[in-house]
Amino acid sequence: MARTEFLINEGIAAIIQPGSGNSTMGTVFTGGTGSRDPKNPTKLSTLIFAPEYYNRIVRILDKGTPVRIEANVKNTFYDQDLNAFNVIAEIPGGRRADEVVMLGAHLDSWHAGTGATDNAAGCAVMLEAMRILKTLQLPLDRTVRLALWTGEEQGIYGSRAYVKSHFADPVTMSVLPDHAKLAGYFNVDNGTGKIRGVYLQGNDMVRPIFESWLAPFADLGARTLTIRDTDGTDHLPFDAVGLPGFQFIQDPVDYSTRTHHSELDVYDHVQAADLMQASAIVASFAYNAANRSDKLPRKPLPKPMPPRTDAAAR
Repeated sequence: MARTEFLINEGIAAIIQPGSGNSTMGTVFTGGTGSRDPKNPTKLSTLIFAPEYYNRIVRILDKGTPVRIEANVKNTFYDQDLNAFNVIAEIPGGRRADEVVMLGAHLDSWHAGTGATDNAAGCAVMLEAMRILKTLQLPLDRTVRLALWTGEEQGIYGSRAYVKSHFADPVTMSVLPDHAKLAGYFNVDNGTGKIRGVYLQGNDMVRPIFESWLAPFADLGARTLTIRDTDGTDHLPFDAVGLPGFQFIQDPVDYSTRTHHSELDVYDHVQAADLMQASAIVASFAYNAANRSDKLPRKPLPKPMPPRTDAAAR
């Protein structure tokens, strides 16, 4: 706040910075720099340039030559409804209909592109997995529930709010009745690449189960199980309250180097065949989890954690 006021008093019209990440060859990786607090509104525009353009400006300035930039920044604030919404759908189960298997991906994306690989691709996989289950009319003991989350890019807010409302509060670790009824949660959020396996999130008890579930897809390259965890997406709120939540391992393709949060995150970078492979695997995992005699094994219930603040959000 004090820094912003200082810049405004000095007559600064806008802040210019190079894109983050692996920004090369004209790629612009965007980010968030402003405040979402209406009591502390953003007062300066921030313009993110491709490094090549930014570096050219720096070189010219280093030679003592003034640089003149004209900028026309137009933003629209849609503040009539400040709520954000998750999209929930489900296929009712049979004899264990009160127990639930959940599939999830996030709807929101950054503004430079259209969010095709982050994460419309994941949403498409989950929708297709549900379509497969419904079209084949496979018997499901448990209910299979689809969640397309909002607010992942701002701090995983959609799934965090859902978990807190339906399963447990991670701050107090007081659990709700539905906590005992979740069989497992599966997430896709690493671009357009094929599924290669699953991050076990420190839960080695599920290894033999997932090994058997992946076996039919070994010839499609899905055979990797790692005890490692992975962060930054919507399986984390489930894991944080002791629920079995997992993210699939995917081929990186050009996700981190080109499309993740960049202006290249558009339809042209979506690989249809890879998403078909992923959809088949997710549908199979959902079917197996829905019909397994027991729910997936769980790690011990974590200890209560300190409340999150906006500063801790991504």
